[in-house]
Amino acid sequence: MPILGIIASSKFGDVGDFESIATTLLTATASSVTFSSIPATFDHLQIRYISQTNRATFGRDVVRLQINSFAVSNYASHFISGDGATASAGAETTANNVFILSGVAGTTTAGADFFGASIVDILDYKNTNKNKTIRTLGGVDVNGTVGGAGGEVVLQSGLLLSTNAITSLTLQPNTGTLFSVDSHFALYGIRSA
Repeated sequence: MPILGIIASSKFGDVGDFESIATTLLTATASSVTFSSIPATFDHLQIRYISQTNRATFGRDVVRLQINSFAVSNYASHFISGDGATASAGAETTANNVFILSGVAGTTTAGADFFGASIVDILDYKNTNKNKTIRTLGGVDVNGTVGGAGGEVVLQSGLLLSTNAITSLTLQPNTGTLFSVDSHFALYGIRSA
């Protein structure tokens, strides 16, 4: 009689497993966070972060992602967002600062305890036969409005127009200049076979 509820695993992990590659918890402010020398042992990557920036006036900021050292013309993205009162949608075909839109952050302007959270999936990052797809889900709550802007939830899809394998990822604030202390960034590898 077969034993139910036991899943066979290999020494390399199960399909769908998330394996921690690197984690950064900021103990000092930083203008960017980079994950480099990413191993080519997974099928997909995921970044999870909780962050805050020093953006003035508003209670939220955008976080941007640069892949390897690709230039502006290598990126395109679409997004839909909502703040509880208004829904917005848009697209970027040449992301500024050579970064693709990648979620949201809270700001020190909103208060010391206001952080945003996002999850970024990077599909087929090592596949040299196809362009790379990025998808993001993120949100921030600022307990009302700050500078006329409230919290926000963002869903985004992005495209890196390159077949090169991804070996480094850099996150940086879009409008602010620094990530705050206690911002936390984690990179995971995902197995699909």
